[in-house]
Amino acid sequence: GRGGGARRAPVAVVRPIRCSLEELYSGARKSASHEGRSFVIDVKPGWKEGTRITFEEAGVCFQLAQEEHPRFSRRGHDLAAVAFCGLLDLLVRGSSHEVRTLDSRTLRVRLPPRRLSVKVSGEGMPLSRPEAGRQRGDLVLNLFADWAVAADQARQWGRTALWVGGALLFFTNTSLFFTLVFAYSFFANANGGRAN
Repeated sequence: GRGGGARRAPVAVVRPIRCSLEELYSGARKSASHEGRSFVIDVKPGWKEGTRITFEEAGVCFQLAQEEHPRFSRRGHDLAAVAFCGLLDLLVRGSSHEVRTLDSRTLRVRLPPRRLSVKVSGEGMPLSRPEAGRQRGDLVLNLFADWAVAADQARQWGRTALWVGGALLFFTNTSLFFTLVFAYSFFANANGGRAN
């Protein structure tokens, strides 16, 4: 039966609001419409993709969607960029790069020889809630590729190869398959027990 409790608000319709990385960095005023009504959304500096702004009286919720950026990718409050250099610079001299920030400043970033990335503290996205004296995330400048993304892709391919190899082993040598599964379980549990 129906109780005499509080009346629930209708389920909100979720509508995307596209924001550039610059708008998420500096803040912006966006306007949107829903069923003939106009809404103004004040995007605060540091907001992330997926942040929701709900207008309960209208039954609509706007969700931030970050547009792809040509120079930066975002991971939490950190920004990552990719630069390139010659082999001699990579191995012997090191390299210097100019990075134009989201607020149009130019940073000069130096990578020492034989380093594929460097972190520049405090040059990432603003923190919507500053923590322990930190106002901004960091900027990570990578040489040749975004190494965090490459590592994630390598892990995913490794898992896929493990599943395919395991399935092949199961069908060709079932006893070896179960021996390896048992050994893995034993060592995983033994290491987990010591970590506590």
